Formats: sequence, C-alpha cells, structure tokens
Amino acid sequence: MSITLLAASRRRPGLTKAEYQRYLEFYHGNIARMDRGGLVTYIQNHVIDGAFGTLEDSSHQQKVADRDGVVELTFDTFPEMVAALEPAEPSAASIDGQFFAEECNNITVMSEQEEIPVSHPIPTFNPGLGIVQGVGSLKVMQYIMRNDDVFPEDFHAFWREAHEEALKQSPYAQEQLRRCVAYKRSRLNDNDGAARAHFKMVDPPVYDLVVAHWFDTIEQVGAFRQYNEALQAYSKNKFANWSKSFFVYTKQINIINDTPVTTEETKEKLKLSTK
Repeated sequence: MSITLLAASRRRPGLTKAEYQRYLEFYHGNIARMDRGGLVTYIQNHVIDGAFGTLEDSSHQQKVADRDGVVELTFDTFPEMVAALEPAEPSAASIDGQFFAEECNNITVMSEQEEIPVSHPIPTFNPGLGIVQGVGSLKVMQYIMRNDDVFPEDFHAFWREAHEEALKQSPYAQEQLRRCVAYKRSRLNDNDGAARAHFKMVDPPVYDLVVAHWFDTIEQVGAFRQYNEALQAYSKNKFANWSKSFFVYTKQINIINDTPVTTEETKEKLKLSTK
C-alpha cells in the first residue's frame, strides 16, 4: 500500500499569504520536480480560508491555529519515503523550507488513504474542475483530533459511523459532496521521527485523521458547514476533540502527479522521434 505524508505549514514572518503560496508553487515545487526521488505524487493545497476550534470556544485551545498550505507527498512504499526524508546529505527541499515556512510549527501526518463512497461523485464533465481532471475546484481538508479517551483502534470506526450519520442529517452536503478521502495515520512509524527531522518540527500536535472533501466550487462551502455541524453534534461516541480540530478551504495544485517512470527503451524512442 502506498503511503502519503501530509505537511501543513504557515508562512514565515514577513511574508504575505500570496508571497508564501507563490514561492511554494513556483520555486519549492520546481525543486521537487528536479529531484523527485521516489515521489509518486506531490500535491500542494493552497489555503483560501479556514476555522480552528468551535464557536463555543472563548479562545484557541490549539497552539497552532493558523495554516497557509498543506502538501501531500505520496510514495509507493514506506522505505522509499524514509529514504527521501533521510538522505545522506540534506536535500534541497529540506534546506529550502526555512525561506517560506515557520518550520517549528509544521504539522505532519504519515497516512494511508481510504476512498470513502459518496452519493453524487464528480461527473465526467464538471465546470468546476478547472484544469485538474477528476478534482473539484474546492477541496476542504479537515484535521480531526482524537479524544484522549478513545483508543486509536476505535477512532476511525467511530468517525466513519459519525460521518455517515452526519451526511444523513445534511441533505445539502450529501447532494454536493463529490469525493471524500480519509487519510488515516499510519502505524508504520508512530513517532514520525523522519518527518519531524525533515520538517524541523518542535513538539507538534498529533492528528490521527485528516479527511479531504471535494466540492464543485467555493459556492458550496455552506454544504460542508452543514455537514461539519452535524458531525460535531453526533453524540453516540465522543470520538473527537473539536476544540483542537480544524478545517481549511483549499485550492489543489498538482506539482507531480503519477508521472510514469521512463524505461531505457522509451528514452531511445523519444530520442529518435525528436531527430
């Protein structure tokens, strides 16, 4: 099974959000393209807006209450991911982080993906897709903090049960949700030592689940809000600490997306075709 590393960061002091996102896409993204190593996909999610905690909170309970981007690094195997994060010499990508992100407050989740069925998936033609095939123009990334009283082994099952019930209580969300993917924290390397070192984090919060929800356009944010309120109101199992959870509205940017490995035979054919 492939493994995906999510890294959520906020911009370093002195940068506007626009400057941070421009640097992330056009400079840092090109570093990844030039030295992709074992990367299968590299996706950037540029944050448009978001909310941290709940309306019942008088102040933020999570010390990291601000994010400007979330990147997704997918590898075929766990060893390939570790090799990319722990090279013999510091990688250009690792060194570059200091120029756009406040590295000590990075949040990473080493995860395995599960596609969650939806009632109305993205159609073949959808005006909200832009240039990215099969992806709605609004992607909501929901970071859910596990309640301390809930075992990790039970957490994902409790969320799935609550998710299904919340959709039943949110007809607008059920109609508008085009795709849903659960990024479940992997137990292969529970302390995320390699990721912590690569992204230079200091005592980061630990999230066991991130859920991505795709909608056609930014106009459908109300559908997610309806769903999120129903999810938080679910009372059968108090599986989440909503005061330390958050969600962000993002625009997906594909940097590397399943580019096939070129064989030597294919390389020769390409050389001949260009002569």
